[in-house]
Amino acid sequence: MASAQSIILHQYEGSPFAEKVRLALRLKNLAWSKVDIPPVMPKPDLMPLTGGYRRTPVLQIGADIYCDTALILRHLEARFPDNALVTAGQEGTHCMISSWTDKQWFQTSVGIVFGANIDRLPDALKKDREAMTGRDFSPEGMKARLPMLKDQWRAQLSWLEERLEAGRGAGSGQWLFGAHPGMSDVHAHMNIWFVLKNVPDFAKTCLQETPRVQDWFDRISESKGQEPETLTGEEALKLAREASPRLLAASAGTEPQGLRPGERIAITPDDMVPNWVTGELVSAHPNKLTLYKVDGAIETLHIHFPRAGYLVKRVED
Repeated sequence: MASAQSIILHQYEGSPFAEKVRLALRLKNLAWSKVDIPPVMPKPDLMPLTGGYRRTPVLQIGADIYCDTALILRHLEARFPDNALVTAGQEGTHCMISSWTDKQWFQTSVGIVFGANIDRLPDALKKDREAMTGRDFSPEGMKARLPMLKDQWRAQLSWLEERLEAGRGAGSGQWLFGAHPGMSDVHAHMNIWFVLKNVPDFAKTCLQETPRVQDWFDRISESKGQEPETLTGEEALKLAREASPRLLAASAGTEPQGLRPGERIAITPDDMVPNWVTGELVSAHPNKLTLYKVDGAIETLHIHFPRAGYLVKRVED
């Protein structure tokens, strides 16, 4: 039975970023619950937790809400250190790798998945992604870019093959870094999973050209973990309303904009049409920012965001 201490993932099964978190949960063998949310707006049971942040997934533990997969993974690793996915010598490396997998490589993957399936995709999905990103999802444009994106995707896949070959020469080679699967493996897995699920013929052809990646992908995909409990959105909201966030000191370091706790600020991802989430600043640090009393959300929540990949501004009265 889920409680205020439970890991709750707000997700949908086809989400590649949710799959990234699910893989980390399996590798760490953590108990967790899931709330299945719509892949497109509206998301009525999610908005009271995020104040308008709409991306998938979102992590909830009681009255603490973690937005963005990069922050979710960092928090899970810090709060649940057993079966560590970041070992000595890898600190920071996986964050740099995720910047590539989540942006450059993922945008290529999205173009391939949409371009190859554009005639079969629901209109609601295409309109939702156009509104979110401001990009052209017309069939003509998507199909025209598809051959060039396939070239790019194959080139990026080859980087993993080179990394695994180099590791093999150093006496390891089973995983991207070290003798055990780690956070970098979690990041790299996502794009292959996404394209293989949606454009299987193309992905299989590329994997035949990269046998070390094929072997690595098969092994990490076989990772087993605990089966999640399924919750409704209403149950998750009830847990959030009845819980209190973890104690967090009101603090800020040497902020470039001079932000201070108690100020009203707004934050949005930097790679989509601005969708500002506005609230009272609790703490601000180089890699995390926490809001309280967020507009449109349950007032007592602490809602956490990463800093890299996000725009932050002070809200003037």
